[in-house]
Amino acid sequence: MKDITKELFALVDRAKSIALTTHMNSDGDGMVACFALQEILKQRGFASTIITDGEDLQRYGFLMQDPLVLPFNEDMRFDLCIVLDCNSYDRLGKRAMLVERANTVVVLDHHVVEHNPIPAHLQLIEPGYASVGALLWRSLASAIAELEPAARRYIADCVYVTILNDSNNFSNANTNAAMFDMAADLAREGIQAHQLYMAYMQNHSALEMLYVGRSLATIRLFAEGKFLFLHSDYALAQELGVNPSDYMSVTRWVQGVSGLKAIAYFREDAPGQWKVSLRSLELNVQEVAALHGGGGHRKASGLSLQGSLEEVQHTVLQDLLSASRIL
Repeated sequence: MKDITKELFALVDRAKSIALTTHMNSDGDGMVACFALQEILKQRGFASTIITDGEDLQRYGFLMQDPLVLPFNEDMRFDLCIVLDCNSYDRLGKRAMLVERANTVVVLDHHVVEHNPIPAHLQLIEPGYASVGALLWRSLASAIAELEPAARRYIADCVYVTILNDSNNFSNANTNAAMFDMAADLAREGIQAHQLYMAYMQNHSALEMLYVGRSLATIRLFAEGKFLFLHSDYALAQELGVNPSDYMSVTRWVQGVSGLKAIAYFREDAPGQWKVSLRSLELNVQEVAALHGGGGHRKASGLSLQGSLEEVQHTVLQDLLSASRIL
């Protein structure tokens, strides 16, 4: 892995203001990597602001050391914009304005290059890495090595959480020797792996579990049991008074079902507006997501669709059937 410390800080040195951001429906990789990078910048004497869509970040409360975070508004303008865990304008939503208005853009990501890629003055895209946090740990190794132990430990905690998120606690197909090597490096920095696991992976409210349970009750099987679909509609979120984007993906709860080619989870964030998460150990679901402007990884990707539940499920089913015939 190339160390980009000198290249990155050459750009940072010239910037009057710095924004850090990630994809829509932020997760424990992109957002937590923002925390880590903000700490690295802070330790080098540079202020930065993490720009969100206004989502609740309490799930990361155990990692939040008074970060500077602001919800996006259309009047914002930053000299330097650093995008993490995303390389496509389509996955930034309205925050694409941050990139368009910036004098300098940096993209750090571990997804394959997706539709409508973001042009950048400095770009590092390495799909072989388990998380963008892991990519940060390697690509800014010289900057991190210069920090005091407490700062290194905090960054190591963040990086481990990004790996937990994108590997589903070392259970996804991206789990390999390199991931375990990095986990060992982080352990030598003093992380408490069991505590981070409990704080991030086992910290569910009763309301979240009710939301998950009601969603699991919608399971349907297609193609002689090879495809599992489930959904959470907008009415459920309204009834329970929850923001579904505050929770981990419901797909985590069905990835142990045997005999499947693919899982599709449909979450209605507004009437007729569906976010679809695809998971598969056999199919290239990134290619399926790309058909609709989405993206991600070969075995885990997402997309957005509009329409009724029946319409969007029919569309995804046809796409998955077509993909399965390629095997």
